[in-house]
Parts: sequence; structure tokens; C-alpha cells
Amino acid sequence: MRTLLVRALATTGCLLAVAGCGDGKSTTNDTTPAATEVLRYEATGGCLMMGPNCATYVVNSDGSVEIYRTGENTPAEVEGSIPAAEVTAFLDSVKDTDFEVLIAEVGPGTCNACVDGIDVIATLTFADGPVTLDSTVVNFDPNNDFFANLERLMEDVRAVGELEIQQRG
Repeated sequence: MRTLLVRALATTGCLLAVAGCGDGKSTTNDTTPAATEVLRYEATGGCLMMGPNCATYVVNSDGSVEIYRTGENTPAEVEGSIPAAEVTAFLDSVKDTDFEVLIAEVGPGTCNACVDGIDVIATLTFADGPVTLDSTVVNFDPNNDFFANLERLMEDVRAVGELEIQQRG
């Protein structure tokens, strides 16, 4: 948090200094890094029975959230945000996870969609690349710290909004 505050103050000071220079006709480039996708949480299974009602949640580093229909090639139907600090806290809590150890600890997943349930594919994007966890392969155990943290984040992400129910015609 301290690093972010120092960085923000330094950036503001630099921008003010640059703004005071020149003829007033030049512009400065925004040096704020663009938001990047840090989590894609795709639901599938029983939510597809009536129509394309499974949600894919995309969480970006700035806290912005986009909700799509899983498997549909359409724009986001719901957009909103959660605090960026919450996204950062989640990423900090899982950044040192050894995923091979995690998978061994929680064991294999099950096919919930086989009995009208919901399965999830969660893809986390770290600096060194993405990690994908599929609930049909890996048990999303709520008693495990990693999955408990993921579920806490997703509770707030889901609160951004819901897809309107569609029925097949």
C-alpha cells in the first residue's frame, strides 16, 4: 500500500512538472498501466439447461468486472467494479501458491454438470503466465485457503450483477 501511495505521489508530481513545461499545445501520454485480466471464472453445466445462462466473470487488475454468457460470442452484458485493493489482496494471497502441491492436497474434482450441477474453470493470470484450474479435474475445496480466498473474491464479483435469464425458443 505504501509503495502504491509513493508511486501515485511521484506520478502526480511528474505530471504536474510536465504540464508546466512547453507551449501548452503538447500533450502528455498517460503513464498509468492499462488494466489487465487477472481472473476468468467460467461456469458451465446445469445453468445451460434452459438457455445460455451460465456466466463467465472477467476480473481486471483495476477491479473492473465484466460478465458474459459462457460460450456466447457476445459483448459483456453486465459491467461494474469491485475495489482494486480487493483484487490486489487476493492476488497477493495466492501469488506464492505451488499449484502442484495444491492439486495434490485437495484431490480430484467431480463432474457436477453430469448431474445438472455447475462446473467451473478458473484461469488466473500471473506475471509468469496463466494457471487454469478445472473443477472437474481439481476439487474446489472450500476448506482450503486458496479456494476459500477465491470464493470470497467471487462473492463480491457476483454482487456486481446477474445475467438476465434467457430461455431457448
